[in-house]
Amino acid sequence: MNDSTAASFDYVARRDSLWRRVSSLETQPDCLLVSNLVNIRYLTGFTGSAAFLLLTGDRTVFLTDGRYIEQVATECPGLETRIRPVDSSMMALICESIFESKSKACMIESDSMTRAFYRDLSSGLGGQVELLDSTGLVETLRSKKDSAELNLIRKSVEINEAALLSTLEKMQRSWTELDFAWQLEREIRERGGAGFSFEPIVAAGPAAARPHYHAGATRLFEHQFFLVDWGTEYKGYASDLTRMVCIGSVPEKILEIHGIVAEAKKAAAATLKAGVELKTVDAAARSVIKDAGYGDQFNHGLGHGFGLEIHETPFMSPAFDGTFVEGVVVTIEPGIYLPGIGGVRLEDDFVVTEAGCEKLNALPDDFLVAKID
Repeated sequence: MNDSTAASFDYVARRDSLWRRVSSLETQPDCLLVSNLVNIRYLTGFTGSAAFLLLTGDRTVFLTDGRYIEQVATECPGLETRIRPVDSSMMALICESIFESKSKACMIESDSMTRAFYRDLSSGLGGQVELLDSTGLVETLRSKKDSAELNLIRKSVEINEAALLSTLEKMQRSWTELDFAWQLEREIRERGGAGFSFEPIVAAGPAAARPHYHAGATRLFEHQFFLVDWGTEYKGYASDLTRMVCIGSVPEKILEIHGIVAEAKKAAAATLKAGVELKTVDAAARSVIKDAGYGDQFNHGLGHGFGLEIHETPFMSPAFDGTFVEGVVVTIEPGIYLPGIGGVRLEDDFVVTEAGCEKLNALPDDFLVAKID
């Protein structure tokens, strides 16, 4: 069977685009050392757990060890590769490769590098190569998804929604929060997903007032409602949704804040489009909740980008500056949390367009119904 979501990424074009950004910097680095494995995957297709990538103006060198010889040949055909000898260190190979590039100034991913690694790299280069900080160069490229990436994200969302609906149909009276999460992951995997894209939140009753609650042994049927925040990983790409589920008659206060949160999400989505500031979209949702008297109970950012990682730039909150561009994929997830009572969060996935935005998921905002006999 043909897989309509099979992706074909132009890694050379991605690396060329990255180098154009590097070469335009005032600091004028001669090379860039990529150490973040997610960024390496984006630039090469490599899915292993140990690698570095060295880029110069006319050369790209992939550095790894002997465990990945065959994997690199399969995932990164044609890419110049250097394998660390078993009697040497990766740091020695990195420094040797930088020296061979004849670079005088090397840019590093300082936001994904430990202090110890920086110390050893600096020592290994012996002051002959200046190390320049780089933050977010690759991440900025990753934030704008191409058509192949969008196809994978759409499939991830599709699996995510279908898995939840199927899990709700199979609910049993004995299920705990953890039982629900286990069945949900099973449904995801049976539909071709690799599993969850993050630890799911299944929070019954008052626990729903904790935005990042860890599912436990609480029996769902002992409460009238619960919150589910879950995502699917599909071929490396994530989805991220949140919905409310009712078992019995939902308390009036929860129904009240559910309506407010739904309106806040709608207001933010109406504002979201290319050219709009991140803070503007956050403020659109936040003002709805504040005007309803619950401003202090919305205590997190409105949403975030996602793709190869579940949290990527951009981030929407009063603390982050920036402007949306076409092709960015983000969540919108306002919430109201009332300690001792419960909370409501509703989350959708969107892709930003020039004209506005497109919602990628289809689930309604209404409470979903758990079918328990």
